[in-house]
Order: sequence, then C-alpha cells, then structure tokens
Amino acid sequence: MAPPVSRWLKRSLLLLLGVVITLMQPLSGSLVFAQNSTSQATVKEILDGTQVFIQEQQAKVNDIARQRQRVRTGDARAELTFPNGAVARLSKNSSLSIGSCARLQRGALLVNGAANSCTATIVAGVRGTTYVLEVDESGKQEIKVLEGEVVVRREATPDPAEEKPKQFNFPSNPPTITPPRQNEPLEAKPAEDKPVIRSESNETVLKAGERLEIDIQGVLGIVQKLSQGEFERLLKGNLFDGFASQLPGIENIRNSFQNLFPGASFPIPSIPTPNIPIPRLPF
Repeated sequence: MAPPVSRWLKRSLLLLLGVVITLMQPLSGSLVFAQNSTSQATVKEILDGTQVFIQEQQAKVNDIARQRQRVRTGDARAELTFPNGAVARLSKNSSLSIGSCARLQRGALLVNGAANSCTATIVAGVRGTTYVLEVDESGKQEIKVLEGEVVVRREATPDPAEEKPKQFNFPSNPPTITPPRQNEPLEAKPAEDKPVIRSESNETVLKAGERLEIDIQGVLGIVQKLSQGEFERLLKGNLFDGFASQLPGIENIRNSFQNLFPGASFPIPSIPTPNIPIPRLPF
C-alpha cells in the first residue's frame, strides 16, 4: 500500500493538472460594457463656430453632458471624451444623447475607443476600435469600421428611463452572412439609389474596412467592403480634419489602412515631434 504522503502528492498533482487544463480552455467571447463608460461626456474641442449645445444651453470647452442629457451641434463640430478615455466627434447638425450608450438621433458620430453607440433601432458594441455611425434625415443608418471590430445588433426602441448596460457576444468565428434567395431590397433607398440586399440576421460583426447600411426599421443590410476612396474620404472629412488633437488610436487606423490597401499613402500626416535641444553637461 502506498504511503499516505504519496497519495496526497498524487491527488495534488491531479488537481493542479485539472486547473491547468481549465485555464487553457478558450474564454467566452461575452463582453459587458461598463455601465458608466458613456454615462457622461466632456466637451474637449469646438470647431467652425459656437453652435454646440447641452440641453439647449450653449456649451463651452470642459462643460459636461450627463446621463440622459443631449448634445447637439448646429453650424459647428465638437469633440467629446467619455470617462474611460474614449473619444467621440460630432459633425455639424448632429444630435447625441448620453446614457448607457451614445445614442445618435441624427448626423454623424466618430467613436474612437471602448464606447458603444446606438440609434433608435440598433446597438453597436465594440472592444475598442474606431468607427463612424451616421443617421440621415429619413432615419437610414450606416456604420463604417476603420479599425477593430464592431458588433451590430438590431433592437426594439428602448424606454430611456429603463436603459440597461448592453451585452454583446463576440464569436471566435463570426458567421458568414449570405444574401437571401429572392434578393429583396431594403425599403429605404441607399446612396446613389442602389438597392441594398437585406440580411436575414439580426446581429452581425463588422471588421476593419467594412460598412453596413440599416434601413429605417432597423433591418440590417449585407456587409460590404469600403473602397480605398471611401476610406480616404473619411480620413480627409470633417470628423478628422482641423481638430487640434490627434485621435489616441491614429496609429491603429494607419496600420489598418495600410493592411487593407498595401502601398497606398496614408492621407493623415504624422504630427512631428518637437525638436527639443538637449543641454550639454559641463564636464
């Protein structure tokens, strides 16, 4: 019969082996956004005019929009920051409500960092990325991902008084979305009157260099590729041009652009490092 110490050692080794095997299993892709990630927004920059408002009161740099308050731009653009360091930029004539997600009612919103956004019919969840969300006057929506991944989910319009943190599942192998057999077009006409094929899915994953159109009922279209010209127009557009501070994730955007379009010149110049003279020691 084996000594008691040997049996104890054998059991300990088996227990340790079980722990190691458990830790080696793939982690679940489930991700819950922090409840306070977009609970308030601080105005960091105002461009092209003074028409930036918080609850219809004219806003100034460093003013804070809090839970359930609205930020609206007229003939001006604005940069906002969230408590977790994520950055949002609003184009002219945009309206954004602050809450468990950054809810865009109209206009264009750029998100850089770990902040989820939403509209009346969809929720966009991220791991930490850069994307543009647009809502036009008819209610048609479009998402364009510059780097990282975005999960887009169709949802019914929530009651603002009952907003809850959103949970998103990031599958290790995102499902491939194929068009329905009858190629039924969306009811809302996209740009240039080209019909967009309806997807039968209520949730999809967008990767860098992809775009998705959503109709006014929240029906998701088919994922499409951004052309080099479309990507460059975003980088030269009013959500990038003229801001005093560079986006924290600009190098990730640069890498994404160069991976998607090898050999193409990135249209945003690097901010030069100031030439600070180093004093010589007196010995």
